[in-house]
Amino acid sequence: MDDFEPMGLASEDADAEHVVISLSENTALRRCLERLEPLRRHAIVLAYARGLSHGELAGRLGVPLGTAKSWIRRGLLSLRECLA
Repeated sequence: MDDFEPMGLASEDADAEHVVISLSENTALRRCLERLEPLRRHAIVLAYARGLSHGELAGRLGVPLGTAKSWIRRGLLSLRECLA
């Protein structure tokens, strides 16, 4: 039990934005992420950098599951278009 960690229950909101900030200013991914609406960007970063499922993401952001799924889907479509 000494090495038990509480599964990252501390807020990672600042960490999600830190992931975007830590990308080099010249990378296409950072430029494209910065074009997204802040809530969609935050959802994508939490999902892909922190590995949250859609359900975990909805719970963390306090939105319905369908909303979280839509944010991820639309955000990824925007990123794909921007990076193409």
